[in-house]
Amino acid sequence: MIINGAVTDLYGRPVVGAAVLIASSPIPVPDIAALTGADGLFSIAVPVPGAYRLIVRSEVDTVEVTVDITAPEAQVVVALSG
Repeated sequence: MIINGAVTDLYGRPVVGAAVLIASSPIPVPDIAALTGADGLFSIAVPVPGAYRLIVRSEVDTVEVTVDITAPEAQVVVALSG
């Protein structure tokens, strides 16, 4: 199972180097994190379906989102305010 996502600013521009961390998951998991690339995209492999709470951090903002995974892949877009 994969969470694919994009991190953008309020204007829809990609945020480079944002940290995406799994804060909670349906089962205990080791620390799982990713950094966004030059295109603002990230991908995180997760072990089971269910609700995952992500913390997305950049130099100017931190946002929490919940992604519910029911299919092999889930898509999420996170807009930061900074």
